[in-house]
Amino acid sequence: MKIIIAGAGRVGTHLAKLFARENHSIIVLDDNPEKLNALQVNYDLMVKNMAPTSITGLKEIGVSHSDLFIGVTPDEDLNINCCMMAGKLGAKRTVARVNSVEYLSKTSEEYFREMGISSMFIPEMVAAKEIVSSVERSWARMWWEPDSTGGNLALMGVKVRQNCKILNVPLKALPNQAAAYHVVAIKRGSDTLIPHGDDIIKPFDLVYFMADKRNQDFIRTICGKDDYTQVEDVMIMGGGITAVFTAQMLPSNMNVKIIEQDINRCYELNKQITNSNVMVIHGDGRDLSLMREENLDDTDAFIALTPNSEVNIISCLTAKKMGVNKTVAMLDNLNFLSMAESLDIGTLINKQAISASNIYRMILKADVSNVKSLMVANADVAEFTAAPGSKITKKLVKDLKLPATANLGGLIRNGKGYLINGNTQVIEGDKVVAVCIDNGLKELAALFD
Repeated sequence: MKIIIAGAGRVGTHLAKLFARENHSIIVLDDNPEKLNALQVNYDLMVKNMAPTSITGLKEIGVSHSDLFIGVTPDEDLNINCCMMAGKLGAKRTVARVNSVEYLSKTSEEYFREMGISSMFIPEMVAAKEIVSSVERSWARMWWEPDSTGGNLALMGVKVRQNCKILNVPLKALPNQAAAYHVVAIKRGSDTLIPHGDDIIKPFDLVYFMADKRNQDFIRTICGKDDYTQVEDVMIMGGGITAVFTAQMLPSNMNVKIIEQDINRCYELNKQITNSNVMVIHGDGRDLSLMREENLDDTDAFIALTPNSEVNIISCLTAKKMGVNKTVAMLDNLNFLSMAESLDIGTLINKQAISASNIYRMILKADVSNVKSLMVANADVAEFTAAPGSKITKKLVKDLKLPATANLGGLIRNGKGYLINGNTQVIEGDKVVAVCIDNGLKELAALFD
């Protein structure tokens, strides 16, 4: 595929690296030659030092023959304008990064679609949704409900320890494994496994379960997480855009404190956030005396959302030592990912990876309604729709010879959710949720096309 990315910032660079690894034809546009040079030296792609709204420049790079045009500069208006131009010049699909929530309404989406923009996204909003989902279920590292499941199925990642009740037993021998849940992936150390019947779960594994939502309490119990109480008090360090969305999305029964050291930003936050359960406090979240004064040791969840990854990691470690069960750290720099995971600080969030997940599905040929990156596990989970006559519908799952890098977790048929096992027969129209490692989504997608 020919993919053009306008903007060589963090989101654009992450997308370029991801797509370049899969041998797509990539062109990155930016008016900063230093950013472009760094990309061109390390990756097999083309760069163009130009304004992404230059009609002449867009024609020169062949935008009319592009399969996907992505506008991810820091400037919302620039992203909208360049995507509109690319769409009108013939780009098959365009995606714009925006800041305004009103642009995501159905009315606005239809308007912009007529103007040549296929879809829009707000990285901070998508990140906030993941944070809120994780905080609402503090015992899980991550929680994701695929769009098509109607709340019937959920994927949950749980860090297990010595008190887990299903350790050191082959998966095929676990009671209720077939009926109540399906272990679809295991992160162990630096490796991610697609497990089979003879594999076992070990202490400190990050285990990904696919399950009916009705069984979430059962999974919580077998993983030894019953001591995690309902979150009532939340503290957010850093008052950026992600913090605003997070505070607004958290349930009204949670008391939220935002610690922000810029007094002018505090005034802005008080204007933007009108929720009665949210309090904005002026101060430095690294000040331990302030944090004790604000009862950090009695807080149920601590969320570090400053622009500094190191500060967020250290702050979460401090919160853990002070007795906070649930911690969430925003990592703008993915180089800190493995270190943060090894320190066992809790849920890790990266806006670039989340944004890439939303866009990645557009390059798959199969009907894919959603893709989510399991960032810590270097894996992806996606929703596929089984097309008429597709290979996935020809045999039982056990006879399909699925890629070793893929695992089918569950499916939705006629609005009902079912776990998948070897004797499952996928039929036309089924919505299938699958987990893939090592960039295996494309290989699995061929079975659904």
